[in-house]
Amino acid sequence: MRLFDLSHSQLPDVLSLVRAEDKVLLRQEAVYLMTTGQLNSLPCAVYCLAADAAVRGIMISEPVTALNDSQWLDLVLQAKQQL
Repeated sequence: MRLFDLSHSQLPDVLSLVRAEDKVLLRQEAVYLMTTGQLNSLPCAVYCLAADAAVRGIMISEPVTALNDSQWLDLVLQAKQQL
């Protein structure tokens, strides 16, 4: 499993790299991608730092899973590679 850690809107570049066993983490400005509908086409699990979404007033809903800081750390530790 590779973890794609997005801090800004890099989605078009990531779409060509992501596989089903990978995970995408949205943080900082990348949380705005949740408002576009573009995440529905990703073949893998998508996560978001809950605090980053909250500070920007963005609701987290399917297909995105909210993570707190501890859960984010666990996800990073599980990844074989972080991009």
